[in-house]
Amino acid sequence: MAVSPNLIPNDDTERTLPEQPDPFELFGLEPSTPAPASSDSAAIPEMPQPASPIAPTTTESERRPAPTVADGDGDDGEFVAVKGGGGSGGRGGRWALLIGVPLLVLALIVGAAGFWVKGKIDPGTPGEEVAFTITKGATTSQIATALAEKKIVSSATVFEWYVKWKGGDPFQAGDYEGLRVNSSMGDVIDILKAGPPPPKTVSFLVREGLWVSEFKKLALEKFPTMDPAALDAALANTHPSLQPAGSSNLEGFLFPATYEIAQQDVGNAQKLIDQMVAAFDRVSQAQGLPDATAKLKGVAGTKSISPYEALIVASLVESEAKVDEDRPKIARVIYNRLARGETLGIDASVLYALQKRKTNLTDSDLKTDSPFNTRLKKGLPPAPINSPGQASINAALNPAPGDWLFYVLTDKDGHHYFTNSQSDFNRAVADAKARGVF
Repeated sequence: MAVSPNLIPNDDTERTLPEQPDPFELFGLEPSTPAPASSDSAAIPEMPQPASPIAPTTTESERRPAPTVADGDGDDGEFVAVKGGGGSGGRGGRWALLIGVPLLVLALIVGAAGFWVKGKIDPGTPGEEVAFTITKGATTSQIATALAEKKIVSSATVFEWYVKWKGGDPFQAGDYEGLRVNSSMGDVIDILKAGPPPPKTVSFLVREGLWVSEFKKLALEKFPTMDPAALDAALANTHPSLQPAGSSNLEGFLFPATYEIAQQDVGNAQKLIDQMVAAFDRVSQAQGLPDATAKLKGVAGTKSISPYEALIVASLVESEAKVDEDRPKIARVIYNRLARGETLGIDASVLYALQKRKTNLTDSDLKTDSPFNTRLKKGLPPAPINSPGQASINAALNPAPGDWLFYVLTDKDGHHYFTNSQSDFNRAVADAKARGVF
């Protein structure tokens, strides 16, 4: 069916055609120069419009019939160019610009978002240092929230995204240093990846040869917050592997060393005892104390030496030796006397029985009735008499070869004279006294 050529009613009444909106006007853009009119129509000069509310009547050129379109699929129809279709200056150019406008807006939005994110990642000069702790089991999201709450980072969400992008998590639990208000997220990640610094500690020196009673006094003085009852309980309820069954005596098992006590553990009696016994276990294993019976086979004649008895010997050596080269010799004297079934005659064991530190023992002291009095009782005392150090444990497990039965202090530097003769021993004692050694 042919399209009607009449674009307006046939009567002569002037009608106003509805104006089509110009998309450029919608966006406030200037329209491009209109394309030239087609060759089959005369150009109509633009006339100034009167300032009248009545719309102008339709022009003659607009009343011309529209070209007839032939029915069917043939090419007999007459075709004309569509005004404004194609060409760089037509409507196509306008629509290209229209597409560009939202792209430009999108680019501006993306740019503004990127600028905002960059400001969140690196907000500027860091402020004061802030203490920060990561609790055990905390997720990256929880860590990000905590950092934002302390104002270390400017956004928990951006930080969590930044961690996923940069990597580094999971982060170790602990107390962190060096984090500041308004930090860059890169700096924060570097600090968290490095992990928390070692905890602040308190040094605690336990020297060789202390009795448990002396250790208790030292610990309570060093750590005023420690509960004495808790310390007693820890000593009674801790059982090293080499301790005899049924025993609660930790004498000899509190390894002498300098301990670094974590700040949060200061005053914790059980942790202190555990730390000291663990140190003993490491040293005794390294020295071969658990294998003492095999190592010392035949060293005391027919007597078999258990690991616990070797520890007792080590404690006796610790109490008697003053210089390291004498330790294995003193150990040999003890084993030689055990082999002969003689009393050991070690005065340090008498002092332990008395629980007194004295430079001179009286006849009454030497007659003290105690299993620890090796002046009166044959064999080893029933337990160590102090906490021996590594050198004394090594000496007890590796006694020097020799037939000595006696030793006497020969100078004020702590060296001893060793002999297997009673008369030679008596002479050396008299000489030492004459020289004022003791």
